[in-house]
Formats: sequence, structure tokens, C-alpha cells
Amino acid sequence: MPLSILEGALGGIGLFLLGMKLMSDGIRSIADDRVRNVLLQVTANRYLSLLFGAAMTLAVSSGSAAIVFTIGLINGGVLNVHQAVCVLAGVLLGTSVSLHLNLIPYSLLSGFFILGGFLIRYLSRNRRLVHYGTLLLGIGLLFFGLSLLEGSYRPINNRHPLYDLLNGMLYESKILATLFGTAVSFLVQSSQSTISIIASLEKNRSMGFSLSFAMSCGGMLGMSAIGLLASFGGKYVANRVALILMLAAVSVCLPLSIAASAGADLSSELAALFGHPDRRAILSWGYSIPCTLTALILLFSAGPASRMLRSSETSSAGRAGGIQPAAGHLDRRILSTPTIALEQARKEVQRMAAVVTWMYADVLALLSDFDARRVQTIRQHEQLLDSLNTEITSFLAALSKSASGPDIMFEVPGLIQVVSALEHIGDVSEDLLDCTLDRKQGGVVFSADAMRDLIALAEQVAAVIATMEKFVSSRENYNRDDLHHLKARTRQLHDQIKEAHFGRICSGVCPPRSAVLFQEMTSCCMRIAELCWNVMGIQIRRSE
Repeated sequence: MPLSILEGALGGIGLFLLGMKLMSDGIRSIADDRVRNVLLQVTANRYLSLLFGAAMTLAVSSGSAAIVFTIGLINGGVLNVHQAVCVLAGVLLGTSVSLHLNLIPYSLLSGFFILGGFLIRYLSRNRRLVHYGTLLLGIGLLFFGLSLLEGSYRPINNRHPLYDLLNGMLYESKILATLFGTAVSFLVQSSQSTISIIASLEKNRSMGFSLSFAMSCGGMLGMSAIGLLASFGGKYVANRVALILMLAAVSVCLPLSIAASAGADLSSELAALFGHPDRRAILSWGYSIPCTLTALILLFSAGPASRMLRSSETSSAGRAGGIQPAAGHLDRRILSTPTIALEQARKEVQRMAAVVTWMYADVLALLSDFDARRVQTIRQHEQLLDSLNTEITSFLAALSKSASGPDIMFEVPGLIQVVSALEHIGDVSEDLLDCTLDRKQGGVVFSADAMRDLIALAEQVAAVIATMEKFVSSRENYNRDDLHHLKARTRQLHDQIKEAHFGRICSGVCPPRSAVLFQEMTSCCMRIAELCWNVMGIQIRRSE
């Protein structure tokens, strides 16, 4: 393969991933209540989500780019599982429609987005505008990366090393032709160009319509596979949504590829029905048929998929950033029934307490066994806590305005305090993470006694957090004496550790830099414990 083709392919993938990262960061930064409310309105139900996905695809004239945007919205905490799956169904429908329309190619927009994003990001003094610049720059780099990929694998004069290398497999079976179409579509990342390539190969290699139809089905698979690439390094929820899209596409494309002869006949009839019986129109319908069927599967499986993923949130896999990037139980439409709305808010508060427990467990694991992969997971948990804090507090404030019952007026302030305390626990846990990273990067060494004391205190705080989660999750009445005993044990351990630490400083065993860092880390542990006691105190007062 010529070096220019390889350079274009690798550069395209690199720019694509960089653009995806910048776009996700930009979405996460600008996704305030106003943006979330707008997206909540346009994705209020599965049919509005379907229209939103189709409109987004037609606006950018690229199904692949629309899939990437959807994954970015998931990573940014804007869409939940149900919304994302329905939006992806709309993306597939929009892709099938765009094949039969002449739209402006997204490649023409990349330069404007890159230049505009760069100027806004690096010349603006407004912090919010900087975030918008990051978003535009990410979109531009993503478009440019896709354009490089498309240019690297588009045949020139009907010749390309990849097609010459795989020429023999096209005629062996329909399944191999489907896989070839998947590879071409994934590398080109343009449904229009994929259809053009298949039409060119059919004309110059004398392929039958059945093999061409199988390749068109594979083209839809390749477009779906871009979701897996876009979810690489993202949140757990994005990975699972991309996998759902791919599984739905496979479940449609494989049977259609096996029955490619019947599918080719159906494509020919549809092309003749709409007055365009040429080769390219027939292949476009061969692409549209699996897109439409997959969209229908996604549309009606969004609810079960969302419930299935939510039920697995408490599993170990669910720790990788949380299943739902935002509140999954809150809906403004249920504010008219305050009792149900309050119960849904309680579920989100319980979920928030579980995320706090997972987050601190990862921080504790880093103290004794550093693993860089946990750092990203902890950061994702903190972002999730920030998102939940904003959504739950806003929901409870709206509930207090719409309801006037004594139970609601009594419960809401306490829940808001609990949510605020849980979010602060996440902040302090992240401070503890930063101290751990400073110690690792700065080469600061604690003595064996200091590490033993630090881990002992951290494990005691982990027990406090576990008790706090039980307080939040259960409605049982708890004894104040149990809480006082837990406080006494933790504070006694902290006092002993402080005394031992002072002794190590006086004896010269602990240098000043290590002493300051140790003090910061133990203080973080105690602040977390204090916040947990506040939460438990609120729960006890609510139950009395």
C-alpha cells in the first residue's frame, strides 16, 4: 500500500479520535440546565428522539458523523440510554433518506469549524465561549478526520491496493462480500461514497446484483461499527449503546446477506417504483433496507435495553463511569403527582450514594495498588455526581414549588442537603485522588508506618461510607448511639495517627514535603467522614 494512503488513513483516525475527545469535552462543559432542557424537549419520547436523529443526520449529511455526535452526547451526560437508542434509530432512518437526496457534504464544513473553533477557543476571554470553541474545533477535526479516511480509501481510476488485494473474496460467498462491504464502509465513512465504490466494483468486476446487495448490507454494518470506535475510551454507557447498535445491525444484515437474491429483487422493485431503476439507485435501496429495519428494531427495543442496562448498574462492570450519564428516573411530567415524583427523586439520591461508594472504593484501591486505569474511572464518577447534583436539585426545587403538602415540604429540604453533601464527598474524594497523583508523580515516599496508618484511616472511612449508603438506601430507624460510637472510633483512630505522625516529624523520619502531603490526605479522609455523618444525621432526623 502506498505511503500516502497509509498516512491518510492513520492521520484520519488520529484526527477523528482527537475531534471526538474535544467534542465530548465541549458538550460536557456547555451542557447546563438550558441545554439539557432543550434536548429534553426534543427527545421527550421515542418518536421525537427519532425525528431529532433523522434531522441531525440530514443536517450534517453523514450517518457516521451523526452516530459520533450521539456518542458524544452520551459521554457528555446529555442523553440517557433510552434517548440515545431512539436517536440512533433516527440516524439510521436519516441515512437511508440522505442516500436519495443531494445534500451538502460534511467535508465542506470541516475547515469553517476548525478555523472558527480555533479563533473562539484561543482568542476569547469568555470562559463559556471557550467551551463553545472547543466543541466547534472538535467537530471540525472530526469532520476532517472522516474526510481523510474517505479520501484514502476512495478508488482512483477504479484501482486501489485494498480492492486488488481482496478481489478474489468478492466472488466466494455472500458473507465474505458482506464483510468486504463492512470494511470499505468503515474505512470510507461515507454512505454516498460506499455506494459509489460498490457500483464501480460491480461495473468493472462484473459482479451480480446479489453480491452487490450483500456488500451494501455490509456497508450499513461498517457505518454502525463507527459507533464502537467513537465509544473507545468513553463512558461505560457509551460502549454499551454502541454495542447495542452493532448487535441490531448484525441481526438484520446477516439474514439479508444470506437472502441477498431476494433482497436484490426487492431493491430493484423499489428503485423502479420511485422512477430511478439505475444501478446506483438499486444499490442505494440495498443500503436503505437494512438501515430501516435496524432503526425499527432499535426504536422498539429502547425501553427493554434501558431497563436491562439499569438493572446491571450495581454490577462490577457498572463502575466504569456509571450506566446512566444523567438522572434516569426524573421526568418533569410526573411533578403533577408529588408522591411519585418524590419517590423517583429518592431513587436518584440512592443511586448517587452508590456512585460515591464506588468512587471512594477506587480511590482506596489506588492508595495501596496504583493503577492508572482507575484514575479515569474516578474522574467519570465525579462528573456523574456533578450531573446528578444539578438535575436532582433542580427537580426537587420544581417539586417544592408545585406541591404544598406537609410531607413534601418536610422531605424536600432534607433531600437537597443530602444531595449537596454527597456531591461534596465526591469533590473531596477527587482531592484525595489528586494528592495520590502528586505523591506518585513527585516521587514522594511515605514510611511503612505512615502508609499503614493512612490505609487504616482510609479503610475506616470506607466503613463510614458503607454505613452512610445503608442509611440512604434503607428507611429503617437508626439509633443515634450507633452513630456516636462510629464517630468516636474514627476520631480516636485519627487522633492516634496524628500523634504518630507528629512523632515521625520530630524524629526526622518524615521530611517536610511528605509531612504536608500526609496531612492533606488524612484531612481529606476526615472531611469525607464528617460529610457522611452529616448525611446520616439528616436521615435520622427524617425518620424520627
